[in-house]
Amino acid sequence: MPTYKCVLFSDSIHQQYMIDQELAINLAIPQVVTEQATSDDARLALYSATPTRMPALLILKDGAKMQIRHAKRSHEEIVTWIQSISQ
Repeated sequence: MPTYKCVLFSDSIHQQYMIDQELAINLAIPQVVTEQATSDDARLALYSATPTRMPALLILKDGAKMQIRHAKRSHEEIVTWIQSISQ
C-alpha cells in the first residue's frame, strides 16, 4: 500500500493557520502522514513554480510529488482534495 505525505509549508505569517490545517488533516485522514516545513525548505523550490507563494501544501506518494497547492483554503476543501488523491 502506498504511503501518502502532506507537507505543509508556511512562513511566520501563516504558521498558526498551517498548524490548524495539519490538525484537521490528522483528524480526518489519520493514514496520511503530515509534516510542517518552513518557506525555505528545498522541496518547495524543487516542486513549485512559485516557491515564494505561501502557504503551500505538497502531496507526496512514496516520496514522489503528486500535487501542490498554494493559498489559504478551508479545512474541508483541503481534506476533500487529499482524500481524492489518496484513495
